[in-house]
Amino acid sequence: MIQLWRQFGWVVPILALVTAALVMAVFVWKNQKGKAGARWADLIPVLFTLISIGGIFLITLSPLVPGVALEGNTNFRPFDNLRLNLIYRTHLHIPIRNLLANIVLFLPFGFFYSWWIRKRRWILVKTTIAGSVLSIFVEVNQFLLPLGRSTDIDDWMMNTSGAFIGSLLFLLFLKVCRLYVNRKDIKS
Repeated sequence: MIQLWRQFGWVVPILALVTAALVMAVFVWKNQKGKAGARWADLIPVLFTLISIGGIFLITLSPLVPGVALEGNTNFRPFDNLRLNLIYRTHLHIPIRNLLANIVLFLPFGFFYSWWIRKRRWILVKTTIAGSVLSIFVEVNQFLLPLGRSTDIDDWMMNTSGAFIGSLLFLLFLKVCRLYVNRKDIKS
């Protein structure tokens, strides 16, 4: 965690500023357009989805060594890097941490995007597809740009899984909230 903070600690103030700017922009936009029927609560998932996408881009599309153009690696065979890491590394936690980090990276996106489209059908499928497309965008840019990052099919699969699990967590959260509200209504 300390390594993550050292590497990406500068992101926190940027995200705070972007969040404040987005809230102010939406406030001004709402007042100019005269949308009295829109609720602020409906803007929360949109803002958090955009913030999670911004965080994904900042983490995955920042150069490994700032100011130096490096060529990255590519892997298009599923679980090939995992297999190599398990065979040739003595520390099992490194490949597992890498896979889990790719899943956790897309959990907020899956949760907040599902919250954003909660009134539509096929939330789980649409969120998983959106997470997959976002991950493909990231992997293609890591391939094309000299960031020193590796383009890996395992990353795409784990990122898509993270969006899927985030969507599942939102659906579970929604179900728990509905049960709570129904219990509260029955007791009243």
